[in-house]
Amino acid sequence: MHEAVIRMIFEDEATAKSIAFAIEPDNLQAPSTLDIKSKIAGKCLEVSITCRGKLETLIQTVDDLLSCVQVAEKSIKCIQ
Repeated sequence: MHEAVIRMIFEDEATAKSIAFAIEPDNLQAPSTLDIKSKIAGKCLEVSITCRGKLETLIQTVDDLLSCVQVAEKSIKCIQ
């Protein structure tokens, strides 16, 4: 089993909540070998990933997650 925890700090709690909301659909559709949980503490978003498969799957999941976060961040900045 492989695990990763990603902590991201945003400008404010509203942004952290928006990013968490934006990535939630991907988390819900994750394969059964992946467990992805998000939690917010103020302006910090923490995403925990547990992978019961190959290390490469975990690495790709982290990469996909960070790409989704980046797109969500850019989208938020465009509408502000």
